[in-house]
Amino acid sequence: MNECEVRPFDYATSVVDYLPTVSPELKQVTSPFTAVILAGTRCNNDPVASVFGHQYKALVPIYGQAMISRVVGALRQSPYIKRIVIVFDCPVSLYESCPELKEYSGTIDIKVVPCAKSICESLTSALQAADDMWPYLVTTADHALLTPAMVDEFCQKALWLKSDMAVGLVEKKYLDREHPQSKRTYLPFKGSKLSGANLFAFMGPTSFKAIRFWQSIEKERKKPWKLFSAFGWSNLAALICKRCTVDEAFERASNRLGVDARAIRLPFAEAAIDVDSRSDFLQVEKILALRDTLHITIQT
Repeated sequence: MNECEVRPFDYATSVVDYLPTVSPELKQVTSPFTAVILAGTRCNNDPVASVFGHQYKALVPIYGQAMISRVVGALRQSPYIKRIVIVFDCPVSLYESCPELKEYSGTIDIKVVPCAKSICESLTSALQAADDMWPYLVTTADHALLTPAMVDEFCQKALWLKSDMAVGLVEKKYLDREHPQSKRTYLPFKGSKLSGANLFAFMGPTSFKAIRFWQSIEKERKKPWKLFSAFGWSNLAALICKRCTVDEAFERASNRLGVDARAIRLPFAEAAIDVDSRSDFLQVEKILALRDTLHITIQT
């Protein structure tokens, strides 16, 4: 069994120094988000679900609670989230495995819609099912380490940017410092390497252009060079030579897509750690146990 080192995350020393401080006025939310959770379909060969004898990865318990329930719990505690749409094949299995969701529905509207043939098609159908209640925050059911603080930070920045869409990213330096043994996929930019945080903001109908483009390349999402080549060979060359900062790369992408897309750097190492493998599962479970211990210590 692989042992993953887990260190406590020092939130007090994590400072966002690349975007302006969020003003007090912005915290008075006037346009709360509809959250969409992509929970996946039944799969017999998922590396996490199959190990633990489950048909649905989203329902695999991690530190005593189904992964998707942890995500819903984090979202419902954020003042920026007014509604949650879950993209999932079987509502019956969902509520049987996560009875607490019925309790949550007393404080926030929760809707379940079926999966489509692909991630992008599922996302499109979810947005349509949400009756154009823009803006949308999109995340995944395997984001078991998601916290209300991460959600608040991301939503605050997305509102401040006033772009068509935004993507959450975490710099490698945070993961190296807090969880050096965590294996992530990094996008190499000039001056930094960043990993995705599975947090996406779609601020208005124009962002559908980006969804349609992503649909054409979503099978290559783990291969940075193929992603960049889809944006043009000059962008691929810029990736290889690390000539672009992340903001310059997003500017290039915006020009290609015809939408204003921005990067949001998050100071939370754990925002980049999802559960894609058995080793991820073991690491995340240890982090959750550590959080629980720290919480009990603080309370006493």
